[in-house]
This record gives sequence, C-alpha cells and structure tokens, in this order.
Amino acid sequence: MTNGAVNFCGANGSSYKFERFGAEQDWAKVAGVVLFAAPEGKSWRIIRVADQGGVEGDVATFWRWREARRYGATAIFIRRNADIKARRLEVADLADGLDPVFASGSELHREPELLAA
Repeated sequence: MTNGAVNFCGANGSSYKFERFGAEQDWAKVAGVVLFAAPEGKSWRIIRVADQGGVEGDVATFWRWREARRYGATAIFIRRNADIKARRLEVADLADGLDPVFASGSELHREPELLAA
C-alpha cells in the first residue's frame, strides 16, 4: 500500500496532515498521533485517537489496534511527531473535534494492567 496524505481537523480548527499506513507496514515504530478509522461513504469514521512513542515492543499499540478493529477500523493514519507533549495536545484536540467511536469506556483504562500481564 502506498502512503497517501489525508488532513483531519481538530476542535480548535487546526488541520493536521496524516499519512495512511497499511496494517502490514511497520507503523507501530513511528512516533506520532495515530488514528484508527473505518470507511464511511467518501469519508472516514474515526474509531480511536491515540499517541504512540514508536518504541519497539510497545504492546499497548497493538492492544489499541486490536480493539479498534473490533469496532470496524480498517485504516491506520499517523501524524509523525516525536515530541510527546505536542502529540498529547494534538490527540486532545483531535479527539474533541473528530468524536471518535470511543474515547473512554474501552480497554484504554486497562492498558497498565494489560501491559503488566
């Protein structure tokens, strides 16, 4: 799959440029903001917004993808950003603006427990 560029807007009106990655690509090693999405007409329904550090062996990234797929996600979009503080601000803005299928009430609250297992 070739990486295409897509823009998504946050609640504050900022437009953020993302690259699309195929599930078979090494997307988990890219530090940045990640969106898991499902096609909806000519647009995307955002399933989950998260940040990832791009650290090899970060199982939380795969838990998020696994959970998002259960809700219909088939696409992975990443906005490269190595700055953790900036990533978290972008995640908050995008989550408010994109109204993801779940921002809470998911396995997210269990990540520390799942990582410890």
